[in-house]
Amino acid sequence: MLKCKIKSVKPIGKQMTYNVTMKSKQHNYKIVNHSGLGVYTKNSHSCAYAFIAYQTAWLKKYYPIEFMCNLLTSEINNNDKNEKLEMYIYAAQRLKIICMPPDINKSGLGFNIDIGHHKTQDKEMEVLRKPLTMLNGVGEKAVVDIVANQPYKNLEDFMRRTNARIVNTKVFSTLVNAGGMDCWKVDREELLRQYDIIKGKLEKEKKLLAKQEKKRQEFNGQTLDIFGGDDSENEKFDYSGDNIKV
Repeated sequence: MLKCKIKSVKPIGKQMTYNVTMKSKQHNYKIVNHSGLGVYTKNSHSCAYAFIAYQTAWLKKYYPIEFMCNLLTSEINNNDKNEKLEMYIYAAQRLKIICMPPDINKSGLGFNIDIGHHKTQDKEMEVLRKPLTMLNGVGEKAVVDIVANQPYKNLEDFMRRTNARIVNTKVFSTLVNAGGMDCWKVDREELLRQYDIIKGKLEKEKKLLAKQEKKRQEFNGQTLDIFGGDDSENEKFDYSGDNIKV
């Protein structure tokens, strides 16, 4: 069956509909009358869509922020270059719902409801928080690693508790430039400068720990050589009592 896109919609008033029984498993057929106008069957299928439309309309009316939060999350992985996502964000804004930018301490894999400050009304209110997955250059593995270790006190805490191989320099730069680390109230250029300093510090610590571990293993190996030997020789010693007897 060919897939078609709707090019335009226009009102045509009341039209007859027909509940036609079809042998095929296909749900939708177009029946064209003498005037060229058509209807789609089967009616049971249309009723199901109508009921879902009623339910979603009710949720949108009485639970707008919860409804939009789940709707936006459902569109994250669509391969349409975020066209629908941007359209739904605009729809949320029309409902006076504020969409806040991603935040490394508050964002997750999907949209979530957060508390933000409304500058115009000067009050705290519910807002939608955009996910870290919306940032180009931040992969899902990096987001999973970041979310698993939230929250972070500062940049050093962030760098110590995330996997540097996944949350690499490129990911870090993207997060900073997108305002994802503005929660620490540190200038973005300063964050970039601190990153290089802390990265060097952590690499030195890693090398030192590796050196210490190597020495420990060498020491343990020497200890085994000193106290090792044939079990038959140990039979010459009597370890019972206070003194060792040969």
